[in-house]
Amino acid sequence: IRNASLDDGEGLTGEQLAYLRNPPTEPLRIEDPSTEFALSTFIALEHSSESTYVKIRQAAQKAYPPSKLPTFHQTKRILANLSGVTSVVRDMCVNSCAAFVGPLSTFDACPECSEPRYDQVKLQRTNGRIKQPRAVFHTIPIAPQLQALWQHPETAEKM
Repeated sequence: IRNASLDDGEGLTGEQLAYLRNPPTEPLRIEDPSTEFALSTFIALEHSSESTYVKIRQAAQKAYPPSKLPTFHQTKRILANLSGVTSVVRDMCVNSCAAFVGPLSTFDACPECSEPRYDQVKLQRTNGRIKQPRAVFHTIPIAPQLQALWQHPETAEKM
């Protein structure tokens, strides 16, 4: 941990890191009603499936044909862009023994159970060009979440 750095290539990178270092200072404003509806629906359905969002989107577009509601994935991207909150995806052992990060980031097999890190069929079919992990995990860093809360006076006051 002593040697941890935002510039180590682990965790947040590129635009995510730039957003963390230079967060917005004004409260978030959404001008487009379709975008606001899509974001409100997406957030309200936080524990629901993608299919549920798709069905609600289809029903809303049928009832209000001129509306141009973003798709599920577009809405996720809009939310990430507006809030700066995104997940960091990393490879892990298929048996959940270890995460291939830090000192294990170059390993091709789990140090605990020896299971291969990558899908061996895909690796062989592509002559080693495509290294598709057999399992991944998502981490949502706390700093962008805190910045998003701090950005709005009402949630900042609660902090």
